[in-house]
Amino acid sequence: MMLRFVAALLVALALCRPVSAETTLEGTMQALAAIREAHATFSEDKAIPELSAPLPSTGTLTWVAPNRLEKHTTWPSEEILRIEGDRLLLQRPGQNIRQELSLDQSPDIRPFVEAIRSTLAGDLPTLRKYFEVSFAPEGNGWRMRLTPLSIRIRAALQLVDLHGEGAQVLRVETRGSDGTTRLRITPSP
Repeated sequence: MMLRFVAALLVALALCRPVSAETTLEGTMQALAAIREAHATFSEDKAIPELSAPLPSTGTLTWVAPNRLEKHTTWPSEEILRIEGDRLLLQRPGQNIRQELSLDQSPDIRPFVEAIRSTLAGDLPTLRKYFEVSFAPEGNGWRMRLTPLSIRIRAALQLVDLHGEGAQVLRVETRGSDGTTRLRITPSP
């Protein structure tokens, strides 16, 4: 469950402000790397096979280069997931839950983190260390699909599908063993 939660946070945090970029993987990665800070709101639906309807949530997202990501869920209950450097923090204030872990000591979680951190940092070599990366222009924007290289990771996460325009990620879908998460991102001006 923690891996699914981390994956949801990470794909949620793939947000940036618009930057003119050539619609190629390299051009998009350069545009993403130029973003130093971004804020957005999100709405998310988690479809879990055992449930008859998706679980909705809303909140805010923050990216501060080079390595601070935060997903702050404000509805239906407060939850904060923050990655800063190699530390991951999960807080559920209403339940007095606070968990912190080191990514260096959690090798199964690191690819989930790098899916977003390396994307936002424009770090294609690190992305390719963990994922098969496919990229294509789509409409006015682009689509990037990340498929884990590790069979072990693929058991939990089959695909991260990002859609965006320029250096802005607008939709993210993750497909894993425990369902599908669809995230819609609205960048703040």
